[in-house]
Amino acid sequence: MATTITIADLFPDEHGMILVAKDGVDGLPRHISEVANGAACGCVCFGCGRRLIARNGGDIRAHSFAHRYEDMVIDCFSSGETALHLRAKEIIAEHRRITLPPSFVAGLDGEPIKVTPELCVALRDVTLEAIVGEVIPDVAATMPDGRRLFIEITNTHPCTPEKIAKLDLMGVEVLEIMVSSYRAVPLDELDNIILYKAPRKLIHSSEAKAKAAEIAGYSQQLEEVKRAEAQRLVDVYRSPSIHNHLKAQTLTEDLVQLGLAEYIDLKDERPSAFIMYRRQWQAVVLDRLYRTQSEFLKPMDLIESFANGKWPKKEIAYTTSDHSRWIAANIADDFKSPYEEVSAYLSRLHAEGAVYEIKGKGFAMSRELFIRIGAAIEKRERPERRIKELKVTFRDIGSLMLPEDGRMPSFDAWLKGRAIAVRLSVEQLLIDESGKYTDLTDRMKALYRATLGLQAYKKADPKDLVGLPVHNLVNRLITAIAEKDKREKAEWDARLQRQKAEEEALRKQEAADRVFRIAEVALFWVHDVELFLDTPLPEQNDRTPRELASESYQGFNQGQAILSKIRQAEQAVRTAENLKRDAIGKLWEQVYSRIPRREMADLWPRQSWPELGGAKPLDYCKDEKTLKRCLEVLEDFVASERKRGRR
Repeated sequence: MATTITIADLFPDEHGMILVAKDGVDGLPRHISEVANGAACGCVCFGCGRRLIARNGGDIRAHSFAHRYEDMVIDCFSSGETALHLRAKEIIAEHRRITLPPSFVAGLDGEPIKVTPELCVALRDVTLEAIVGEVIPDVAATMPDGRRLFIEITNTHPCTPEKIAKLDLMGVEVLEIMVSSYRAVPLDELDNIILYKAPRKLIHSSEAKAKAAEIAGYSQQLEEVKRAEAQRLVDVYRSPSIHNHLKAQTLTEDLVQLGLAEYIDLKDERPSAFIMYRRQWQAVVLDRLYRTQSEFLKPMDLIESFANGKWPKKEIAYTTSDHSRWIAANIADDFKSPYEEVSAYLSRLHAEGAVYEIKGKGFAMSRELFIRIGAAIEKRERPERRIKELKVTFRDIGSLMLPEDGRMPSFDAWLKGRAIAVRLSVEQLLIDESGKYTDLTDRMKALYRATLGLQAYKKADPKDLVGLPVHNLVNRLITAIAEKDKREKAEWDARLQRQKAEEEALRKQEAADRVFRIAEVALFWVHDVELFLDTPLPEQNDRTPRELASESYQGFNQGQAILSKIRQAEQAVRTAENLKRDAIGKLWEQVYSRIPRREMADLWPRQSWPELGGAKPLDYCKDEKTLKRCLEVLEDFVASERKRGRR
């Protein structure tokens, strides 16, 4: 029977052995197992055409074809490729048809567009290995519409870029068929694979090329429209018409007063992506960064805020960053969208150390600049803030006074007196940095805390009254504390007595509960619960379970442990009884099955046996281990009876 040849057999194996060669007479492939030994095989190499020797007559070497020694060829690795191409080309020439895959080209958006569907076409003028120009296609043919078609069969080496370039210049349709995944398929089944099933691609398609040229032309038109629109946006960007935003300008001047002029383009009159001056929207960005403190701002957060005020020029308000960068790179390098404008400004602030950036979160003002701005604002607002601060504490102290305590002076008169006391004017005191103002506020707050504490019946001694007439207030609160202490002491003594009585009752109830709970458990494991509860325990210094449970939870647990031991002992006895009952049941079953005579079977387990130490099997058998020993003695008895001819 002929050996089935697969595609893989056409190629040298992992040791370089050639297993299939071409018959020198009919040109058909022959497997090494179906030819005569030696030169009598009549085969030649698919690759080089030289005569081969069949080595299939011995037991030492693996069976294979080999080139003759005088040809000086060790291995011909092109033999498999040649054989495969030859068979594939014969199939196409024989059937004169092939299946073309669908062709695609990239659309304007980069997504593939289908140009031609999958199609099975008839072929004519089929030629094999014909030289065409500078290439030798595996198959050359003509399609029904007159176009020339080159077919390449690929196993491991697809068409090189150089060969593809040459084929492209020739203007022919080029089909590449890949058969590498069918190496286990017999050659007899290769027809459908080559004609229909194997993966294939159109390396060159005139229809796909024409569609690609059409798309390229349309793309050029779109490019021209895109550039014209971009120029229009540039003109809008460069429009000299700029509006002065009064509120933003006021903010700009305020920031300059705070010493931030270095971060604002004060003299830059160039237009930008916004309808206002650069310095004005830059001032707003700085202000937002300061007000958000440690929170992060992204350029889009600012753009959305600006959009609410309709600050971006409406024609370029929604220009994307990609489009903006494209315009800057191809039309006008100064162009920026509102987003890019803000991003560039934030990047500048970052470079100057005014802000820092965390990727994915955004920008935040640097701590140094934040502190600097805060210090400038604080210095400017210090007098007003200090007056408010003092008035709050002044009013808080006054709110604690009752009519019988007297009246508070006017705030202005009191503040003037405090300034005179430290040899300063009121204005000097409110901007003081030497500590005199701080000392005044600390004393005021200390007085308020002390009087507030007295009002809450806490011991305090507000000696420093900071020039305020609150003597009566302090004395009234101290007197109220003394009365409250006396009242609370009497209540406390009564509460202690009640608490002791309740604790004693609770201890008794808990002791009774523990005794009751241990008695409940004992019902299941002892016959006389009261006897168990009142039996002295030597290991517990003769204390009874009732006494142990009454004493503490530890004693209760000890009583539980004693019951647990009783339960375990009973369970052990029950387990042993169950094991013995099961073992004896199995013993009787074996005795009746092994000793046919009933009277002898009834007697055997009740006899004493020396092998069991003189014990009876019914007494000896207690578990699986002793059962096994009894069954061994039984088998010895049965065997002995058989030898004696007694059954």
